[in-house]
Amino acid sequence: MENLLFTLFRQAEDYFFRGVSIQCLDREGVTAYMTGVPVKSLNLACVRQGAGLTEETLGQINQFYAYQNLPFELVVPKDLCVLGVEDRLKKLGYVETDSSVCMAIRLDGRRAASFNEGVTIQANNANLNDWMAPLVEAFESTLEITAQYTFSHKRALEKGVTLYHFSLYHKDQPVSSITLSVQGMIARIDDVGTLLGFQGKGYATSLVIYALAEAANQGAVHCFLESSVSGLSIYENIGFKPLFQNRIYSF
Repeated sequence: MENLLFTLFRQAEDYFFRGVSIQCLDREGVTAYMTGVPVKSLNLACVRQGAGLTEETLGQINQFYAYQNLPFELVVPKDLCVLGVEDRLKKLGYVETDSSVCMAIRLDGRRAASFNEGVTIQANNANLNDWMAPLVEAFESTLEITAQYTFSHKRALEKGVTLYHFSLYHKDQPVSSITLSVQGMIARIDDVGTLLGFQGKGYATSLVIYALAEAANQGAVHCFLESSVSGLSIYENIGFKPLFQNRIYSF
């Protein structure tokens, strides 16, 4: 079952990032996604299990992003970070900057949570400005950068990628947002962000639970996400289980 979940995780990951990208590069177990947004965490080179990570492959990835003068992150499964690979990455100028946990949940019987008075959730595919609003502050970004990322989502929708954008409103103000992508029996959650003044109230948790119910309604059986270590407990409390860890490198 674990090998199947690994495979499904990769499929969901590829569907989302390929959908919001303007260009992709596939090389020997590595897929580099270019959104065109000048933020390293929005241009990811994702390494698959069994990838060789040769100097030639890494050089091609570097050139792929350098041609557009874009920063990027190399995302490597922890199990692949053996001594020889770490030495090769260090030699080429990569520095480990972060880590993440890839997680999965089965969607059997998922239902949306109830909300306090004055709190509603709205689908915002037709109103991406409201979806975008909490993300600027939540991800310590700028309006210009977040608008560029929002445009990548608009472009994906126009291409027919199955994305759902939801926002939670408190007294008519969008305070938390999320993206759900669905491809057949698999779904993925991204872009979970809440305004700083509204964090700690359970709004993001309610939004995730709502998105899971929507994914189940669309026929999805499994849902995946990638969490920071600091956010791990939030998703575990909902029912997500860790699959594997990633180490994240910047160049």
